[in-house]
Amino acid sequence: MKTTIQVSVRQESISLITNITYKMESYWYGETERPLKMSLLLPKHKELHASPLPLVVWFCGGAFQVVDKDIWLPQLVPLARQGFIVASVEYRTTNDAPLPAGIIDARAAIRYLKSHARQYLIDPDNIFVMGESAGAVIASMMGVLGEYTEFDQGDFLDQAVRINGAIDFYGSASMIDRLNSHKENSSDYIAYMQKVEGPDSEKLENMRRYSPIEHVCPQTAPFLIFHGTGDEKVHVSQSDKFYDKLVSCGVPCDYYRLEGCRHGVDEFYQPEIMEIIFEFLRKYTVS
Repeated sequence: MKTTIQVSVRQESISLITNITYKMESYWYGETERPLKMSLLLPKHKELHASPLPLVVWFCGGAFQVVDKDIWLPQLVPLARQGFIVASVEYRTTNDAPLPAGIIDARAAIRYLKSHARQYLIDPDNIFVMGESAGAVIASMMGVLGEYTEFDQGDFLDQAVRINGAIDFYGSASMIDRLNSHKENSSDYIAYMQKVEGPDSEKLENMRRYSPIEHVCPQTAPFLIFHGTGDEKVHVSQSDKFYDKLVSCGVPCDYYRLEGCRHGVDEFYQPEIMEIIFEFLRKYTVS
């Protein structure tokens, strides 16, 4: 069959740019360096946009042991279709360095993106963070820290980290509570202690420093939280307590408990969830 048809452009093409180096980090006992990278989803024809677009920065989970910046990209395409630049960021895991290394990296990535805003069509006044599991801890820390600079190291320190909103998929709000979910001195308990820096005498205090719930204040960015009531890895009580703390401090927060859902299941990435996310992002995007 041979047919001539006319096609109208109703959907903008999206480009994927991978392996953008945003930071060089010490590696192999300090003898070498390795790049930390990110991937971007953005309009193919940036020149057709008169104004920059809001940015969503995504952090993949993996128990702070593994991370793959590209594994969730197919689920993030709807954000790009709705007019958001999407950055998916690699950060150091505890195989490379304990916390706060991942928090330091996340803030460095946001500063890099702000400093390259014109190149990537980013509106630096509209930056959101989003993550799942361990990545949700990183994203939530970005949301609660705001311009607090304790974890700011490296390049582009002239760029303030200001977050318009944070989206938390089944993250641990309290590392102390998560630690106490394991039997004391069990292999899981000991392994969890190793996720943070410092001697054993300092680890509990450091866990508090790296827990989002400990930093909530009236200046915290608005939050959107999703958690399954059947989560077998991060108990839903983590988000219950986080929501209560946010509300008690007057922070705008919407919290959706997914009935019976376990950790990281497909229900979290269905169109109805994406619609809730779009509504949240639009609500807190400033013109």
